[in-house]
Amino acid sequence: MKIARTIFLSAVVGLALTATTATAGTFASTGPIDGSATFTIMNNSGTVTINGYGNDNFTFLVPTVFGSTPILATFTLTATATSLGACNTSGCPTGDGFTEQGFTGTFSYIGAAASIAPGADLLSGTFHVNGTPVNSGGKLTDTIDGTGGAFGATATSTNLDGVVMTSDFLNFAGVLLQTSSWTFSGGKPAFEVNAAGTLPTDGVSYFKSNVATFSGEPSPSGAPEPATMAMLGSALVGLGLIGRKRFSR
Repeated sequence: MKIARTIFLSAVVGLALTATTATAGTFASTGPIDGSATFTIMNNSGTVTINGYGNDNFTFLVPTVFGSTPILATFTLTATATSLGACNTSGCPTGDGFTEQGFTGTFSYIGAAASIAPGADLLSGTFHVNGTPVNSGGKLTDTIDGTGGAFGATATSTNLDGVVMTSDFLNFAGVLLQTSSWTFSGGKPAFEVNAAGTLPTDGVSYFKSNVATFSGEPSPSGAPEPATMAMLGSALVGLGLIGRKRFSR
């Protein structure tokens, strides 16, 4: 009995404390469901707001309790910037690239009510700028007269808080450089900028579908699932009671 009890407790403790590790790289990705996940880009008199919303399939690409099973998630994102952007070429000809940086805000993927993780924080994050917003924080890139584009943020050695992410199922300890990236498609209307080539056209909402990837350097590890942690707590309590019995004898 003593040997069996020891083996059981050792197995529970080992299961709960072992976090799977992965090399640096992508740790999660998302894709829209029936094109429902959407971004809007709107310039209102110099303040550019990017909103993301809809339902996504969220997939962990490092070992977690969910394996590689997609999880239905409710997606939200809000980011704003007042920094001026610029095209690659004077006059912003068709096909030219446009970039605007300095976005601050938040995003989240929360397990939908009908998912296998209802209400859980699958992944969330916050965008920050440093003393030079035009070179830090979230970045919008798009193509003049195009329907694609992208939005994302990367932590750097001069702005480790460029994007900071959290999750109920990932351990970000020691992950210094995090990257979030949303790639747009099917944009309507075609993207345009103001006459100065410094901001999206004032008062026009640009709608985009998206897919996303998230990476870290190094990649975060899977955190012990809550049920396993509860099992660990019960096992440790049991171990304490066993020790008390022995002491009283």
